[in-house]
Amino acid sequence: MPSTTFASRLLVVAILAAVGCSSANDGPQRYRIQGEITYDGKPLPGGRISFAPDTELGNSGPEGYADIIDGYYDTNNGGKGVVPGAHNVRIEGYDGEPSPRNDFYRYGNMVFRVHRDKIEVPEKASSKNFDVPDPPNEE
Repeated sequence: MPSTTFASRLLVVAILAAVGCSSANDGPQRYRIQGEITYDGKPLPGGRISFAPDTELGNSGPEGYADIIDGYYDTNNGGKGVVPGAHNVRIEGYDGEPSPRNDFYRYGNMVFRVHRDKIEVPEKASSKNFDVPDPPNEE
């Protein structure tokens, strides 16, 4: 009989763990955002773009992000979608070329540290292009 009690407890723990796991439908609605990013008039070879809800303007929720590859980003390609509303955008730019100093980093060598921008994200999938100025609006 003790083994039945142990098995019952184990089953309850397994069910609670399964119920407690989050699913893709948990949390606020996120939307796809994609676009092109240029620097010095050319597509930015590599980097990362992130979208943080602007809490000073009353927006909240999880941050969205995407990799930048050959001047293009898409939160549906390995990134995370974006909640609607005002966002602070952060773009990190790299040359896409591996080097002995930086060969572990898939984006290559830093072209600029960080460029910051602000956008409003609609309640639907959208496109937004960024032209990073030289010098960028760095942190």
